[in-house]
Amino acid sequence: MLWLAMRRFLVLLWLLSLALAAPRLVVEPEDGVKPLLDLIASAREEILVKMYLWTPSRMDVVEALGEAARRGVRVRVLLEREPSGGRVDLEVFQALKARGVEVRLTTPFRFVFVHEKSLVVDRKRAWVGTMNLTGSSFAANREYALILDDPAQVAEIAKVFEADWEGERLDLSQALLVWAPSRVLGGVKEGNARETLLALIRGAQRELFLEHQAMADPEVEAALKEALGRGVRVRLLGSPKEPGDTYFLAGALRLKEAGALVRFLPDPYVHAKVLVRDGEEALLGSLNLSANSIQANRELAVRFTAREAPEAFRRLLFVMEGDWEKALPENPFALPPVEGVIPWQEAPRYFGRVATVEGVIQAVEDRGTVAFLKFGPGESDLRLVVFPRSYGLFAQPFPQSYLGKKVRARGRIVLYAGYYEIVLEGPEEVGVLDGGPEGPGLRGELHGGERLRGEAAGRGGLPGLLRGKGRPPPEAQALPQGGGEAPRPRRGGGAVGRPVGGGGELLRRGGPRGAPPFGPRL
Repeated sequence: MLWLAMRRFLVLLWLLSLALAAPRLVVEPEDGVKPLLDLIASAREEILVKMYLWTPSRMDVVEALGEAARRGVRVRVLLEREPSGGRVDLEVFQALKARGVEVRLTTPFRFVFVHEKSLVVDRKRAWVGTMNLTGSSFAANREYALILDDPAQVAEIAKVFEADWEGERLDLSQALLVWAPSRVLGGVKEGNARETLLALIRGAQRELFLEHQAMADPEVEAALKEALGRGVRVRLLGSPKEPGDTYFLAGALRLKEAGALVRFLPDPYVHAKVLVRDGEEALLGSLNLSANSIQANRELAVRFTAREAPEAFRRLLFVMEGDWEKALPENPFALPPVEGVIPWQEAPRYFGRVATVEGVIQAVEDRGTVAFLKFGPGESDLRLVVFPRSYGLFAQPFPQSYLGKKVRARGRIVLYAGYYEIVLEGPEEVGVLDGGPEGPGLRGELHGGERLRGEAAGRGGLPGLLRGKGRPPPEAQALPQGGGEAPRPRRGGGAVGRPVGGGGELLRRGGPRGAPPFGPRL
């Protein structure tokens, strides 16, 4: 009897230990940055951070690390040297150094990108996520992170950090976690990402459910088609893309032709990288489904089961299923432009399409890193968006000169964090109809007329912006032929291009409303 009671007690202890060691799931934008700040605040001895992209919109994380350093915690940060072919943000770099944080840039030519997004606290807990340290990551993107406290997993992340800090190779042939690059150099197996990913896909019996930013690896695509061929249901969820996109859309459409179910989530923007097999096992982390990400980047993902982490798994599936229900069955960016002129109030009906809208600008706002021309007083009312690099092209003083004027603007109607917007690259994409300001290139064309001048009439504001027309590339130029994440426009501190096939991080506009809007939705 005593033996039986002892056995039950030991089983309870074992179950309790499993529960305590189970990963905790963080979901963005719902959870915000607080879980990360709380994790940093809990540090007593050491913090290790490895990050692909960090922008000034996340100075709150800089301050949190600085506070940790002031209380005697050793803080080390390893930053990707050239995110998306650009450069590390000097404001962030200098702010970290000024606060007593040890900062290094990644070793040149060691990897194409160090795209990992991780943080280790006291070698006891670790953050492994899909998100960069940007405003949009915690306010406008669909992102996930796991907080791990399994000692062996946390120790492995710290061990890889130390190797990457010194620029040394490390044998990961027996890794517990999922690491890229999947290659062997100098006899050292540096990762297991490809074999793990393909094993998950090939082991599926009922369903593969993917919420991913990229679909650009031929071997992964082939494995998914093989799964379809043996009767496995494949669901792929991403965000709308411009026709011709090769980073997600082209692969998604090929899978759709093969029988996969594909949907497009307008908002939040899908920056996630997660795959679920048979509702039982998931792979979540920084790993994109691109050849460069799998074979040449430093990436980190966690493979876990519903049994190991029941609460995290339930929440993950709940969020993914909710996104699936809200997503669109067709890519709205592929729909033809809206004919004629529509009142601004009808813009939400035409999300994703190029349209000409008309109305009176009732409010203007210049946040320094972005300006808004607002058609209505409500937070969700349509607005025109202009980035600082274009301010000087518009009628001055900008944006005040447009206040109270009836305007007609043309561009793609997009969503950012629940806000309907048209992004303007220049004054040729907006005209005043009632004797207000005329910018360069507008005279006689839109001033009471029926069409936009020149190129803008055919392309709309956002497509041109997404191609990076005239924009400097501080954070994105190398686009995915397999790698980090493809670039998009950014709010604040510069702007970037649009994915056409190379290897950087996908940058989007914006940051949290009510705070200085930052830039990349990463």
